[in-house]
Amino acid sequence: MKSLRREGAGPPRSTAGAAVAVALATLLACAACSPPGAGKGTATGDIVAVTDPVTARQVAALGDVTLRMWADQAEKPLMKSVVPAFEKQYPNVKVDITYKSFDDLIATVVNAASGTNPPDLFEGNIGYAVDGALVKAKLVRPLDDVAAAYGWITGTGASTLAPARWNGSGTAFGSGNLYGMSPISEVQGIYYNKAQLEELGLKPPRSLADLEKDLPVVKKAGKQPIMLGNSDQYAATHIFSDLAVTEQTPASIRDWIGGKAGTTFVTEGNAKAARTMADWAKKGYFGSGYDGLSNEDAISRFAKGTGVFFVGGSWNGATLDPAKFGFGALTTGGAGATASPWHISASSKLTPAAVAFLAALHTPKAGQVILDTGRLPVVTDGVKGTNSLQTQTLDALKRTIAAGTQVGYYDWTASDMLNVMGGKLQEVMAGRTGDTQFLKAVQASWLKARQAQ
Repeated sequence: MKSLRREGAGPPRSTAGAAVAVALATLLACAACSPPGAGKGTATGDIVAVTDPVTARQVAALGDVTLRMWADQAEKPLMKSVVPAFEKQYPNVKVDITYKSFDDLIATVVNAASGTNPPDLFEGNIGYAVDGALVKAKLVRPLDDVAAAYGWITGTGASTLAPARWNGSGTAFGSGNLYGMSPISEVQGIYYNKAQLEELGLKPPRSLADLEKDLPVVKKAGKQPIMLGNSDQYAATHIFSDLAVTEQTPASIRDWIGGKAGTTFVTEGNAKAARTMADWAKKGYFGSGYDGLSNEDAISRFAKGTGVFFVGGSWNGATLDPAKFGFGALTTGGAGATASPWHISASSKLTPAAVAFLAALHTPKAGQVILDTGRLPVVTDGVKGTNSLQTQTLDALKRTIAAGTQVGYYDWTASDMLNVMGGKLQEVMAGRTGDTQFLKAVQASWLKARQAQ
């Protein structure tokens, strides 16, 4: 979903700081005393299975209650719409939301979830530092029964649930029991300056092959082909992921990101993507000084006319004039991901109300609000863009979900992965490191993270 505001796991934000590391160590130390969790087909303890959508009568049976939540402050625009409607539908429930900055949220939510009075509903973050810790300590309620009751497993956006699925030990994600859901999604692709393309006699690229034909034309005309700001290191890794997903099966990338045993980053597809990044940098397609420029500064310059293309995520579109810019995808659909999942506390006594709130987030009505407030929804049925850029981005998301190319973000797989991959990719682009060394360094970081679990 920070250009203006990056979403959930948009630009990879799951790299945990010292506060998260301390919280995780404390949490795991007391995991044995945490409340039990359960999945469909497992021992349910005192968790009552949901077999049908929650009714107003079931929520009313709770009496007058307060549904306590923790959320990223980016959720405020959505909650301004959803909460009043929810409280009107369930008048016995008062919603109390504590908003935190994303960094503060991921640094404190695991400890809050393990405390004596945890919030009933809260946002986590995909990856091991937060969601992995919550699953390991059995602090969040499995949602397999909820997803089945509401048709989320087979309905629109079903594939977006994968990052919230974990194995029983919390050491790999992407399959297993479902522990969360997100109403927000993201797509990566290529923004283009309409006027500059027209001036050069070029059509908007519809594939990587189209883009590769356009880049030398733009360069020869004396214009900067791709606007890039990579001081934070994530921007180049996003371009790399767009290239990599065109060279290998999306499933193999998802398996590696999720920590599946026996998978490797050392593939010919990743090698080819790294070589392409090096080649584009050598030919000047990214301009100069990009490692000293932030992504925010880069998108700002692009918005003012510097660069013909900008390869990035849907969260960047909020700063661009729809009349001047368009959006397309380098793959069938485009690489992408799901934002931070919502979780129900395993110890919540208000499960019917919590489930009903999750259901309220997973509707076309909420989807339209999400789109209208600058983000992309998981549920796209009946959701319509209000301008051409918004519509193009929404269409790319739909194709991405349908094509299964929402592979996620590489840094989800290890707490130091962004630093390792981002730093090594900078060296590749500068010609100081070859693709083989790059692949081996990334895989070594992946293996180290697996051994530490």
